[in-house]
Amino acid sequence: MRKQERHRIITQLLSEHNVKKQEDFVAIFAQRGVAVTQATISRDIKEMKLIKVPAQNGGYRYSLPRKEQEDVNEKLADLLKEAVVSVNQMEKFINVKTLPGNAAACANLLEKQFAASLFTTLNDDDSILLIVRTEEDAKRIQQDIMEKSQNN
Repeated sequence: MRKQERHRIITQLLSEHNVKKQEDFVAIFAQRGVAVTQATISRDIKEMKLIKVPAQNGGYRYSLPRKEQEDVNEKLADLLKEAVVSVNQMEKFINVKTLPGNAAACANLLEKQFAASLFTTLNDDDSILLIVRTEEDAKRIQQDIMEKSQNN
């Protein structure tokens, strides 16, 4: 598995699980049929600059740095204002049309922002197809994209 894909999955896991130890990441990856070593996870944690924050049920869990989450939200809002032409949702699918050359950057930020809700993302030069895990999440994400793209 490529590093970029591992990092995307780790980001998703952080929003779905209270991951307290590196070994927890290894175990979750194994449950998904992906063999990864603790040493690899350790390098990923350093590269992603994960931090430990207090967990709700005691102890500490891994989390993305707060600043990075804020940066993604800000960058996404700025880019959506400038680049989005239209947003349409049908069931679990969201189609985002952008100005030419902007779809890849938008797709990358949308994946980071909505990692826990997305199944996958496809894009070309001026359009993005988001495939979302539930129809409710699709409605929420479409609404969020529309609000951010129309806030001028």
